[in-house]
Order: sequence, then structure tokens, then C-alpha cells
Amino acid sequence: MTSLIKNIGLSISLLFAAVGCQSQPGADVATKQLTLTGQVWQLTTLAGNKAVSGDNNNTVNIEFLAENNTYRGFAGCNNYSGSYMAKAEKLELGPARATRKYCAQSSTQESVLFKAMAAVSTYRIDNKTFTLKDDLNQVLAVFIAVATK
Repeated sequence: MTSLIKNIGLSISLLFAAVGCQSQPGADVATKQLTLTGQVWQLTTLAGNKAVSGDNNNTVNIEFLAENNTYRGFAGCNNYSGSYMAKAEKLELGPARATRKYCAQSSTQESVLFKAMAAVSTYRIDNKTFTLKDDLNQVLAVFIAVATK
């Protein structure tokens, strides 16, 4: 009887130790190194100016899809998509195809975003920040990771 109680006690102790060693859900998201694909990036800065929300307070964003080398996102008024090529920190964005809605509030920012995307030659990911730069190493746009897929 005593050995049975000891075995049960030992089993319970081992169970608690095993559960305590498991990582908590979402704990690795903050510490893992993010990559170009696998997250939605929200625009924070464009051409040195703070980004503004688009229609219905939706945020401007971009997402890169590895399986077919395409990107897609919301530019403030219109949805857009295109193709991309990335190697190391080099990035080339193909022309963006966008819906053709007109929105007075976000049209200017949207135009600047599409021009910036056409000028991209490199990118950098540092923690949760994604920066697009031109061939003169000038910052064109800055995004933050808001969702991991």
C-alpha cells in the first residue's frame, strides 16, 4: 500500500513537472524571428509620414504568400495584389493590380504607397518591424507584424 501511494505521488510529481516545462501558447510568437511570409504587415509609416487608416477605419496592410510568390493587401480604399521576387534582403514587387474604387480620404496615401512599392529594391525585418527601401537605401515604408498565419 505504501509503495502504491509513493508511485502515485511520483507520477503526479512527474506530470506537474512535464506540464510546467511545456511552452505556453503564443509564447514563441514574440521571440521567433519573423520572415517575409507568414504574417500580415500593417503600414505604420509611408514616405516619412504616419500612416492613416483607410475606409471604415481598416488599416493598410500587405501579406506575402510563399506558395505562388504573390503579395496582397488593402491600400486604404482598394484591395491589391501582385507578384514578387525575394532573395536574401533583395525584393522586387511586380506591378500592383488594384480594384478601382475612389475614396477621397485615402486616395493620396494609396498613390504614394503604390509608387513606393514600385521603387522597392531591398527590405529588412527586425523583430516585428518590416522596412521597405529603395536602391539608395532610403526608407520608403515601415510595417509592423499584426497577425501570424
